[in-house]
Amino acid sequence: MTNEITAAKPLFGRTVLVRASFSSGMDPALTETVRRLTEAGARVAVIAGRGDPVGEFNPALSLRAFAEPLARAVGRPVHFIAESVGIGAEAGLAALAPGEVALMENLRFNSDARRAARSFALRLSALADYFVVTGPLPQVPANWIPNLQALLPEPPLIPHHLERESS
Repeated sequence: MTNEITAAKPLFGRTVLVRASFSSGMDPALTETVRRLTEAGARVAVIAGRGDPVGEFNPALSLRAFAEPLARAVGRPVHFIAESVGIGAEAGLAALAPGEVALMENLRFNSDARRAARSFALRLSALADYFVVTGPLPQVPANWIPNLQALLPEPPLIPHHLERESS
């Protein structure tokens, strides 16, 4: 899966959003994807949603707790960025060196993630050059995913197992 991704795209210094799911622990597909992307010199931003905070910050649903387990799983430091969109997220990702990893705060803390899928996708697209989905799509409606795929300046990076499932 990621062999094709890293071979087909010039990733050094590019930013890749990797949509993850932490609902069943640390997914091997996520850790392998992050490893391959960082080995290719990409700046990797892991994004995920957790719980149903209805657009409000809830410390119990923060993704901060996943930064250390993710770092252990991928074998390199993971920077936690306390925002998932906007100026803080952009600044945090701009500070990453090629091959570094960041975990962004819970996407669902943004009310636009549900309400205004296109504008939320536009805000996410400002952060990256590529987008990868590593696991099953969320049960909670995430209409921003197809919108994000359409907005990025490069074609989306979709693992082959997901392409087969959607056909």
